[in-house]
Amino acid sequence: MKKASIFYIIRGYPQISQTYIKSELEAVYDDYEITIVSRQPSDIPYQNSYPYHALVELDAIQALIEQVKPDVLHTHYLNQLQFVGPLAERTGTPFTVRSHSYDTLSLRPKKRLGKLRQIVEWNTPQFKKVRNIRSNLHWSNHELCAGILAFPFARPYLEKEGIQPDKIIDCFPVINYDLFYDRSPNGDAIMNTGAAIPKKKMSDYIQLASWMPDKEFNLYALGYRVDKLESFNKTKQNSVNFIPPVEPNQMPAEYKKHRWLVYTAAFELATVGWPMAIAEAQAAGVGVCMPRIRADLEQYVGQGGFLYDSINDVPDIISKPVPEEMREAGFSQAKKSDIRGHKHLLTDLWDNVVSRSQTFAC
Repeated sequence: MKKASIFYIIRGYPQISQTYIKSELEAVYDDYEITIVSRQPSDIPYQNSYPYHALVELDAIQALIEQVKPDVLHTHYLNQLQFVGPLAERTGTPFTVRSHSYDTLSLRPKKRLGKLRQIVEWNTPQFKKVRNIRSNLHWSNHELCAGILAFPFARPYLEKEGIQPDKIIDCFPVINYDLFYDRSPNGDAIMNTGAAIPKKKMSDYIQLASWMPDKEFNLYALGYRVDKLESFNKTKQNSVNFIPPVEPNQMPAEYKKHRWLVYTAAFELATVGWPMAIAEAQAAGVGVCMPRIRADLEQYVGQGGFLYDSINDVPDIISKPVPEEMREAGFSQAKKSDIRGHKHLLTDLWDNVVSRSQTFAC
């Protein structure tokens, strides 16, 4: 039987900080004919990626779509609707989207701003990105949109923006659970990981390390602002070890060196979503600490970690062993993000498109 053809349109592939795309591709690649287009270069690419086309112009991507004749277009992030929507309409190809935290949390209602501040902030790059997402959300209700996968907390934001409820499919994040699952004993170090951007507030992690000089703190930071963190670290007696980028398939061994993951975030922004690192750490038997920046994190972390109200509370937590019942709960909680377990939420959309197409063809 001929495999269905899925055409991935990705903002930047293969990007080392976007391993959820890697894990998703690995879960579906053998069952479908996959074509991948990367619309921009990766700043830190990982090795051993699947073959892909580096194309920027819509016309070039459209020409490839018309050549491949895929059954479905698929992308990640709602801001890619501005490209995928028109391409779907031009080629008559159904499409699906997996949204994330950044693009859905940006749709939360904002507090009322003073008029002058509102004018200033409305012209910042961040607000322009939000306007771009909002201006293209109408593609979600297009007849060619087969569905939008979203974290459960995002549903009310998406529905408030007018997206039809039946277009939204609740889904936990994407991790390769089997890759990280390991019940063996962990090391004693403390870790943090992610993009070095303001919303992650990794300066809190460095401050924490300076309070606990007897502990080993390792920061797996990615991005252009790492140099600023390194400068801050020098003022704190180089309390943190900065770890160079690690290939995704080597990260499980890195997690096992650690007893705790302290995943920092800015309370004042509260725009960190449901990080994959939380589930990966839980699967590896690492204790988890994350700030209680929103109520929905209770659903994601579950009983498998601590949510703290201040970085000042963390030394007391991580100076002790991970409670065994919390570690056990972490293994179960992480399983909810296993792509092998919930990939059907995506592939059912694709298979339904193919089934309807075959029905109409008959």
